[in-house]
Amino acid sequence: MNETWGISETEAFATFQRDDVLDHLLVSGRLSVEAISRAEAVARRSSQPVELVLNQLGQLSDDDLAEAYSAVTGYRVWDAQNEPSEIEPETLGLGPEFLRKVRAVPLRLEEDVLVCAVCDPFDAEMRAGLGFATGRELRFLIARVMDWRTAFDVRAEGPPPEFDERRIERDLALVEDASVEGQAVELVNTAFAAAVDRGASDIHFEPRRHDLLIRLRVDGHLIDLMTASSDLSAPVVSRIKVLSNLNVGERRLPQDGRASFVNAGRAVDVRVATAPTVFGESAVLRLLDRAQAPQDIASLALPKTVTALLERAVRTPHGLFLVTGPTGSGKTTTLYALLAAFKGSGKKILSVEDPVERHFEHVSQTQVQSQIGLTFAACLRAFLRHDPDVILVGEIRDAETAAVAVQAAMTGHLVLASVHANTALAVAPRLNDMGVEPYQLAASLKGVMAQRLVRRLCGACKTEDKPSEALAAYAERLGRQAPVRVFRPVGCPRCRGQGYSGRLVLAEGLWADDLFLARVGEGASLDVLKTYGRTLGLRTMTDEGFDLICQGETTLEDVLTVTDD
Repeated sequence: MNETWGISETEAFATFQRDDVLDHLLVSGRLSVEAISRAEAVARRSSQPVELVLNQLGQLSDDDLAEAYSAVTGYRVWDAQNEPSEIEPETLGLGPEFLRKVRAVPLRLEEDVLVCAVCDPFDAEMRAGLGFATGRELRFLIARVMDWRTAFDVRAEGPPPEFDERRIERDLALVEDASVEGQAVELVNTAFAAAVDRGASDIHFEPRRHDLLIRLRVDGHLIDLMTASSDLSAPVVSRIKVLSNLNVGERRLPQDGRASFVNAGRAVDVRVATAPTVFGESAVLRLLDRAQAPQDIASLALPKTVTALLERAVRTPHGLFLVTGPTGSGKTTTLYALLAAFKGSGKKILSVEDPVERHFEHVSQTQVQSQIGLTFAACLRAFLRHDPDVILVGEIRDAETAAVAVQAAMTGHLVLASVHANTALAVAPRLNDMGVEPYQLAASLKGVMAQRLVRRLCGACKTEDKPSEALAAYAERLGRQAPVRVFRPVGCPRCRGQGYSGRLVLAEGLWADDLFLARVGEGASLDVLKTYGRTLGLRTMTDEGFDLICQGETTLEDVLTVTDD
């Protein structure tokens, strides 16, 4: 189909009906009739096209919408990475407000034809406005919403103003109260989109004396995203509270809740926590992106020995299997991969969590509510009367929970749980400290694993370097040979100047054999257990980290930040 359209061809273009897009999505299985019916009710009240409502509600991803538009119109999808805009819109008489309204980006001139990337090829105002303003024939490409937003924001930045734009925005907000709410909404949406784009795990909104600082936790490290006027601090937190069904009027006490944000046409669950500070309420949003989370044991990218350990844990009929590590080390992700392995097994699976971060159809999941007495221990006691085969305990954090979990493991149930300890071998002494008797632990324990997350060097910009004296000393302490070469971070556009992109898992694990359990039953110290682990050839997280340094995947400094050695 011809991609070129002149103003005289408006009537011909109208033959492409939006219904064809919905039909295409139905036939391809990307949408259900029920989803379209609900969206149609919203579309009638909002005067927006049904497919755009579906996209904004998170029922239809940017990719699926762009593909459907392409299939119906014959326009190809814009490759934003390899086709940047080559023309200044002002030279064509196109203003930024119009382009933002119609969601279009002029890309280039091909002789007398203007090539544009557009989010909605059926927008009559867009086609008429572009044609009238430029007086040229138009050729359209389909833009994904996020690609358009990124390209438009870059082009809209322009040269830095000579005045303090933040002060102007604050003055406008003071003059017109209605603008504050709009700015807060836009600020929250911008921060969320940036967090998803950069793969952040958390968004921090931190009020300070003179401004609002917004930071992202990317690959375990906090980076500054932007600052905004201090006048926006309260409206931003209020907006977050509204989305997560929290009490907007309560500003004196911390609150926890959940929300769902839509990014690129896909809903992302968010865990919200607010707390009062000297300069106003702060808020932290933990992104629980199910699409990005590993779905099974194999996708965890663990060492082969640890993967085999987890697969063995799933096959065992009863006992206690523990996962340990600090906050943010991926324990919950590992436990969820274990739960996923039971899908279709026909087993009765119960879990108690705080909070429930991901939902499973084959698992009955319970959220802890300590304020009404629904604690980990209380849930576990109730679970034992519900004939379970597998029980997941989100965290063993006190003596009572530890005692009930061990009791459940000793009475024929498989108990999967997380607990805070420095290493896999330190789990047994930790539970002893909680009051679990050594003989009880020896009778119930099946296996343990520990894990950490370490930053991965950006493959596009890492640079070869000579091993340092510190690395040579580190290798000698491990009884290993120092590598001939290592790599160091540099920073490039792909990693946004950080020098790192993504994270790797360091993990260690042990299946409890009779000799190990005998030592546990004797209440052996951590040093004794370490000595036994070495006789078994246990590969520690330190060993795994050193291997990754030798492979050029990470650095000594990063390994040292997450391991004990």
